[in-house]
Amino acid sequence: MQQPDLFLDQLGIELPCIVDESRMAQLDAEHRVFINYEAYYCADDRSRKKFSRKPWKYLDEVTDPVSKRRFHPDKRSPEAEHAGRRFFFQSEGNREAFLGMADSLAVPVVPHAGMAWYQAIMDEFLPMEECEEEGHSSMH
Repeated sequence: MQQPDLFLDQLGIELPCIVDESRMAQLDAEHRVFINYEAYYCADDRSRKKFSRKPWKYLDEVTDPVSKRRFHPDKRSPEAEHAGRRFFFQSEGNREAFLGMADSLAVPVVPHAGMAWYQAIMDEFLPMEECEEEGHSSMH
C-alpha cells in the first residue's frame, strides 16, 4: 500500500506517535516514515527527524525483505535504501541479495484476499449498524 494514510483516514483510525506515544501522530505523508514494509507516523517534524536518525530505538520487529523473517533491528543491522524506503536486514548476505533484486523484493507479497479481507476490516472498524446505514452490504 503506497499511501496507507488515506486508508487509515477513511476508516477513522488514529495512531500514537512512534516516538512519543502520549501524542497522536499526524497521518499524512509529511509525518510518515517507511521502514521495510511498515509505515510509521510521527506527531511533528521533530519527532520524524528523531525517528529517522535512530529508528531501531523505537521499532519492535520488522520483516527482512529477503528471508521474510521478523526481527528486531539495531544500530549494527545492515541497511539499504530503495525507492525512498529504508530497509534493515538480518545479515549482510540478505542486504546483498536485496540489492541484486531490490525492485522485486521491496514490495511485500500479499496473497489475494478478496472480499473476505475487506469485510474483516470493515467489521473490525465499522460497527454493523453503521455499515447498514451507509449501504455497505454484509457478508454475514
